[in-house]
Amino acid sequence: AYDVRGIYGQDLTPEIFLLLGAALSEQFSEFCTCSDTRISSPALRLSLIAGLLGGGAKVVDAGLGPIGLAIYAAKHRRYAVGYVTASHLPPEWNGLKLYEPGGRPISLEDLDRLRESVERGVSWRAKREAKVVIEESLLNSYSEYLRSLPRAAGNLRVVLDCGNGAASLVVPNLLRELGYEVITVNCDVDPLFSARGCEPTAEATSFLGDPVRRFQADVGVAFDGDGDRVIFYDEKGRPLTPEQAAVVMIKGHKVRRVIANVECSWLLDRFVKETGGTVEIVPVGRIYIIYKSIEGYGGLGVESSGHYVTYEGANLDDGVASLLYFLEAVSALGGPVSSHVPPTPLARRLKLHVGDEMKFVIVERMKERLSSKYRDTTTIDGVRVDLEEGWFLVRPSNTEPVVRVTIEAGDEASLKRLEELVREELREAGAPL
Repeated sequence: AYDVRGIYGQDLTPEIFLLLGAALSEQFSEFCTCSDTRISSPALRLSLIAGLLGGGAKVVDAGLGPIGLAIYAAKHRRYAVGYVTASHLPPEWNGLKLYEPGGRPISLEDLDRLRESVERGVSWRAKREAKVVIEESLLNSYSEYLRSLPRAAGNLRVVLDCGNGAASLVVPNLLRELGYEVITVNCDVDPLFSARGCEPTAEATSFLGDPVRRFQADVGVAFDGDGDRVIFYDEKGRPLTPEQAAVVMIKGHKVRRVIANVECSWLLDRFVKETGGTVEIVPVGRIYIIYKSIEGYGGLGVESSGHYVTYEGANLDDGVASLLYFLEAVSALGGPVSSHVPPTPLARRLKLHVGDEMKFVIVERMKERLSSKYRDTTTIDGVRVDLEEGWFLVRPSNTEPVVRVTIEAGDEASLKRLEELVREELREAGAPL
């Protein structure tokens, strides 16, 4: 919802990126472009550059790299940045993520203004002298910056799966230079992500457990297509949830302040509060943990989809920085990863197809009903109810005509009771069940 996305050749074309570039040139006189490694990214990036030049902008093209390259260029080099990517989506998709100078991702309001500018019609009368500078050294500068982040590194064996994506360009060499022993899987760039797709779910990366056990590795890790999402495995070859991985980070770095989205498991909230820390709850979406970090909240940001903001927001939700932070925590704690991981509560997720307009109506009705019945409710994104035996969240999807329901409880009986309770409330609110 906070970037441009579509299927290449259908609702996303080079012509659209040409117009986007021209519209962006009206806002920024200097602009940095870069992209992930999917098959349509070079064509779209070059179209974006052509549009920027047509509007009179100076363009610094950093070429291919993980999304951390774009964040680095915006946050530390102070460029406005356009990064061509569809992140974890299949190879036929592509899109554009935009950053302001300083690293702040553009808001929905900014995106709406950009859309209006394109629809209004762009001017091809360049107001400034346009030029393009090829800056391939920016990827090396980004890698050097990453090397400076950990206070201590090395002495761990890591099985690394880059998913044939953009992380392949940086992470294997980076880890070896930092002293880690690295066993690589899917670390050659493949624009079609043929091996396992580009979304690093526990199901898609389940094969990683075998090399982790076979090579007696300390940690397994897998990235998505552009390197912002990451999933970790313990030494037994078991995937960690984002919240479990966050607990390892919190323990190893002695974190006291955590930003977590409203969908995060209560194991995270309970652990932080039991150890004397505080949790700031934000809506679902990577952009909210980023904004809170930019505002100076500090600490660790955790998104239930596998995004993290680490090193006090040093490079925002860069998955490569998150990996370095996790490995540093594991080294600091000593012992196997599994010994530092709390068990996960039982969970159930429901997905109700209701239509784009109706999803908001149903969730508003649920807010009214549940807020009047339960004391511990959170309504920053849908409605979450916390009870002694568990919790549930009902919220509208950001990207689909769907109402999403998440339920967690400590045992099967409680989980079943909460699901029955939620289903009854949804029926009363008019949801089709």
